[in-house]
Amino acid sequence: MKVAPQNESSVKGLPFSVDDIGLFAVDLDGVVYRGDIVLPGAPSFILRVREMGRPLVFVTNSTLRPRGYYVSKLHAMGIPVEPNEIITAAHATGRYLKGVLEGASPTIFMLGEQGLKEELANLKPRYLSPDDEEVAQAVVVGLDRGVNYPKLCKAVRDVMEGALFIGVNGDPIWPVENGFMPGVGVFLSAIETATGVSPFIVGKPNTYMLEMAIRECGCAPSQVLMIGDKIDSDIMMGHKVGAKTALVLSGVTSMNDLDVCPTEMHPHLVARDLAHLEAILFHSK
Repeated sequence: MKVAPQNESSVKGLPFSVDDIGLFAVDLDGVVYRGDIVLPGAPSFILRVREMGRPLVFVTNSTLRPRGYYVSKLHAMGIPVEPNEIITAAHATGRYLKGVLEGASPTIFMLGEQGLKEELANLKPRYLSPDDEEVAQAVVVGLDRGVNYPKLCKAVRDVMEGALFIGVNGDPIWPVENGFMPGVGVFLSAIETATGVSPFIVGKPNTYMLEMAIRECGCAPSQVLMIGDKIDSDIMMGHKVGAKTALVLSGVTSMNDLDVCPTEMHPHLVARDLAHLEAILFHSK
C-alpha cells in the first residue's frame, strides 16, 4: 500500500503506472459527492480521465434512484456522463434477476422505492403487497424509507417459504449531507436473523457490478483502478476481482480505520480526496 503524504502534491514510487489503467471505476457517495455537495477535485479528476481517453464507469451501491437521475445530478455538478457509464446496485439487481427468475412476469416482494422499481421494469414483475398470502419468487431488499413491521413480516414469511433472498446492497449505513442514516444492511440483518437465511447481495463488496463493467470494457481485471471511500465495500470488491484500488478519505473511512483493518484489505493508494488522487496519479509520472 502507498499512503500519500498529506502535504505533497506529487509522489514518486507509485505501485503501478496510470498508463497501465484500462478502466477507471469510481464510487459516487463519499467520493464524487455527499448529498448535493460536490467533493474537492471531482470534476477535474474525471476530466483528466476523459483526456486520457480511458473508459470510465461510476459504480454505486445506491438503490433509491434510476440511472437517469445520476446522469442529471452529475451534469449539474459539471461532470458530463452517459447512462451506460453508470452502474447502480439497483440496475445490476435487475440484470441479475433476469438471469435467475423464471417466467414472463415473476412475482417479487420488494422493500424499496420508485428508483428500484424503475430499474426492475424490464422484468415486467408482478409485485406482491404485505397482505398477499402468495409467496413471491424473490424478496428483493433495497433502501426503503417507509419500511414498517408488516413489510418485514411479509419478507420473513416468504424467505422462510423458499423465496430467493436478494439484497441490492449490504451497506449498514448511508452517507448524507449532515451525517449518516441506516442502510440496506440493517433490513437484511433483521430478515436474516429471523429466518436463518443469508441473502445474495448484488452490490459491493460482491463483485457482480465490477465484473459487469469489466466484461463491457473488455479489459483485464488487473487493468482496473477501483476508487472508493469504503474499505469493506469498494476496496474489498476491487481486491476480490484482482483490480488495483485507491481509497479516498472524503467519505466514511478515516486513517484510524485504515490503521486497524487487516493488511490484506489495504488499498494500493490512499488520498484525501479526488483532488489529491489526481495529484498523485497524474503529477508523479
